[in-house]
Amino acid sequence: MRNKAGWISEDGCYSTCDAGLIDIDGRTYVMSVITSMPWGDRSSEVTAVIAKALFDMRAALA
Repeated sequence: MRNKAGWISEDGCYSTCDAGLIDIDGRTYVMSVITSMPWGDRSSEVTAVIAKALFDMRAALA
């Protein structure tokens, strides 16, 4: 997996994001999760839960 996380929490702009390429079983998936939550432990946890749910549903989404 290769990823790039990012966040902003200033001047009224709040976002926690993560995007990446996931290589598994000979297939490559592109995943991006973007929230309007400011960076912190809670937004990190929520982003991870969303990413896991999307990954677990990959067969149904393809």
